[in-house]
Amino acid sequence: MKKLILFTLYLSVVFNAYSVDRDFWLTGQIKESVGKTDLLKAMIILFDAEGNPSDTIKETKTMRYKMGEMSEISFFSIPVQRKDSTYVFDVACEGYMTQTVTYRVENVGKREATRKVPTVYLDRAPHKLGEVTVTASKIKFYNKGDTIVYNADAFQLAEGSMLDALIAQLPGAELNDDGQIKVNGEFVESLLLNGKKFLDGNNKLMLENIGAYTVKSVEVYKGQTEEEKWLDDPSRQKHLTMDVRLKREYNVGLIVNAQGGYGTEDRYTGRLFASWFNPTTRLTLLGNVNNLNDNRQPGKNDTWTPEMMPSGTKKYSMGGFNYDYESPERDRQANGYLTFEQTTNNNRLTTARTNFLAGGDTYENSFDNSRNRETKIQTQHVLRRMKQQIMYGLFLKGRYTRKDNESYSVGATFDSEQKDITMKALEAIYSDGTPERLDAIINRSITRTDGASRDWEGQAFPNFAYKIPKSRDRISIEIGVKYRQNKEERWRDHNINYGADPVPAYRRRQFFDNSPNHTLTLINNLTYSTGYRNFSFSLNYEYRFLDQEKDSYMYALDRLPDMGIFGVIPAGYLDSFDPANSYTSRLIENTHTLKPVVWYDTGFSNGNSLNILFTPSLALKHSHLDYWRDGRDYLVTRSDFFVKAAKSDIHIDLGLGRVGGKRKRRQFRNFMVYRWIIEPKTPNLMDMVDVVNDSDPLNITEGNPDLKLEYKHTHSLEWKYTPEVRHIMNMLRGSYSWTDDALTRGYVYNTSTGVRRIRTYNVNGNSSAALTDNFSFQFGSKDQFSLSSNTNANLMRYSDMIGVDLDEPALSKVRTWTLSEKLGLTWQIGQQSLQLGVDYTNRHTTSSREDFAAIDADHLNYGFIGQFRLPGGFGISTDFIFYSRKGYGIKELDTTDAIWNMRLTYCPPRAKKWVFMVDGFDMLRQLSNVNYAVNAAGRTVSYSNALPRYLLFSLQYRLNIQPKKR
Repeated sequence: MKKLILFTLYLSVVFNAYSVDRDFWLTGQIKESVGKTDLLKAMIILFDAEGNPSDTIKETKTMRYKMGEMSEISFFSIPVQRKDSTYVFDVACEGYMTQTVTYRVENVGKREATRKVPTVYLDRAPHKLGEVTVTASKIKFYNKGDTIVYNADAFQLAEGSMLDALIAQLPGAELNDDGQIKVNGEFVESLLLNGKKFLDGNNKLMLENIGAYTVKSVEVYKGQTEEEKWLDDPSRQKHLTMDVRLKREYNVGLIVNAQGGYGTEDRYTGRLFASWFNPTTRLTLLGNVNNLNDNRQPGKNDTWTPEMMPSGTKKYSMGGFNYDYESPERDRQANGYLTFEQTTNNNRLTTARTNFLAGGDTYENSFDNSRNRETKIQTQHVLRRMKQQIMYGLFLKGRYTRKDNESYSVGATFDSEQKDITMKALEAIYSDGTPERLDAIINRSITRTDGASRDWEGQAFPNFAYKIPKSRDRISIEIGVKYRQNKEERWRDHNINYGADPVPAYRRRQFFDNSPNHTLTLINNLTYSTGYRNFSFSLNYEYRFLDQEKDSYMYALDRLPDMGIFGVIPAGYLDSFDPANSYTSRLIENTHTLKPVVWYDTGFSNGNSLNILFTPSLALKHSHLDYWRDGRDYLVTRSDFFVKAAKSDIHIDLGLGRVGGKRKRRQFRNFMVYRWIIEPKTPNLMDMVDVVNDSDPLNITEGNPDLKLEYKHTHSLEWKYTPEVRHIMNMLRGSYSWTDDALTRGYVYNTSTGVRRIRTYNVNGNSSAALTDNFSFQFGSKDQFSLSSNTNANLMRYSDMIGVDLDEPALSKVRTWTLSEKLGLTWQIGQQSLQLGVDYTNRHTTSSREDFAAIDADHLNYGFIGQFRLPGGFGISTDFIFYSRKGYGIKELDTTDAIWNMRLTYCPPRAKKWVFMVDGFDMLRQLSNVNYAVNAAGRTVSYSNALPRYLLFSLQYRLNIQPKKR
């Protein structure tokens, strides 16, 4: 570490000899005078001492994105001398009147870095030239500084596609079923719509409701929040941001996108998206109701595989309202939302599992029926006022959740595999079972559980920030409070038999009353930041207080003379109170965190730059747990001092290439980033209480008072190649991580009873090494071809604690090596698109356990995705993929399935507001509701009541009303 610091200081001294002195800037914004909207193509023309224009526009734009802004448009930064002077420059934009600005700089502070020029408003030009249509090849993406810009019109999508279908096609992007987005292997932290949050970053709602036809471009960059931009503190960490930009005609007026459909197997769907825009305000209404339980879309390029087929049936309904306001001067902001969601799941699951155990495998068969309903209401509101020197705001959030659950399960464990066993056979095994099955049975359990819970939470965070005049000094304060209350009532029936004995060893009826549990969190946050020349410094102090009360009372109703009807509290139930499985607890935590930040940034005359960010966190955490159980008090206290490094980066930015013309346009850029991350994790004090919980007789948990602090270390090195002229993008990343004293749940398994005794342990030996390369390239005489490649190599070592018929578990180590390659070649001519794809993964798993059977398996997926526009308004979107698995040695797992999905669309040429769609899933009837999985612990075969194939007929209506031109 010492050598590393010395090396970076040496680099800064050497590079600084060539750096340009730019420590004072004039900054400002350019808008049109009527709607007060940003002028995206405005430019600044500077003049030399003789009054002639000087070519400094490219230099200003380069500094634009380095200063943390989204792009060079609308904001400008001009490097000037640190002295009293008058500056004259022109502001120009195509279609607008050029305006000359004269600005006087005086009384410059010693540590003042920027001076804000009043916003420049341009009037429209009195005459508009006739439009000229230029036909050119559609470029799918290009690199603009450190921003990747995707051109939405260059991607061929099916009629009626939503935003998620567009995102899934972006080169280097990966979209998961839960709405998480990766770009070149890195998670997108913020998804924006026209530069603003939408429903507080609820990706799925935005992805599934914004029509792809409304999108102009998608920009990916390292950005900052509105507060961070106002503070203008470059030491604040950047977040990977994806900004969806709508076309001009959808930025003002009313957009309506509605869809309804019905299909086979009683499938239905309905969706409404209505949004009204003007330059300052956006109001959005959302609605969705369906029972599809399926994220598949014909012709969509995503990460779906047959193993991801959902189980059960699902009914979903949702309604929401979102608003966003920003004043024309951008000094007042208000946004928020209110949503209602209800989900009902019905699952019928049959599972056969083989447990790989020393001394002989065991075989589990289970049948589970469950119904779960969740109702959720959420609201959030943000108010913000930003003046030149002062910013203050308020964040409010509330949530209410109600859950109702019902389940019934029958399960048994055998010492030999049982074929063709049914739920009824297990229920009646002690009366009608064969001698062979009774001889093989280890245990049988019948469990019924019903429960209901209510949970609500409220948050309030006022904040304040102040810029000290004529300096780079900033002070920000945030004070927050969170309060959460939860109440749960749960019923459980247990009937457990051991061996061939028909008399249950346990016959229990339990009622749990988890009386209102309270959690209060107070947060105080104070930050001071400053800077000098190329250095920025900040110091953050955070105090966090947590007060959590939990009470859980269990009543053993089976001890009563008459335990009554399941789900109804019998008379005299208080007499069945079970203190051994009841508890009350209060946890108090006080955490003090000190976070110094040092950021160094310098640019050089040859286009290179060097950024260094050092952000360690020093934390002192004191935890105090009072725990009562079975008439005894337990006190657990601990104090931990730990170091955390969320992102400690050495960032080297190189721009190299030939220099041509006055603009000195670079032809390619290289980015190199080194990261060192330290992630500590303190043990849960509830896991340290030395008590035994046997409320579930087959899974008994124990406390471990000797748990230690966990530390995870990660080192990574990235190289990104983003040329500014050619349409190439490449990201190479290598990383290595290891964990000291990893917290893991281990167990001892009793083969004669099937009982597990579970405990938390600290283990060493967990590590992973990964090498990843993401490559995208558009080529051809008309840029009609696109090539993408994703290469991954991973080596993972995992340690856990497993014991069989022992007093204590033994350390078990599993080593997994995976190598994968995903290739895609797309050919797009006009409105026709064909993509060929291959996805190969090899997995090799071994273990230190003597009885472990090594796994050497191959997964190969290959096929094509096509988007075709036909005459007369018809279109076809289809995907035909082979999914092949080999190497498991089991016929149920070593399979090849051909999956064909297709969508047929019709958009009437004279009524383009309407789109008729027919979706067909699994046209060749290859998917089943059977899922097979194997890992180091065992092999699982499960059957569910999923519906893998169906037809869906739907109709989409699109409306766009724009205000009349004056």
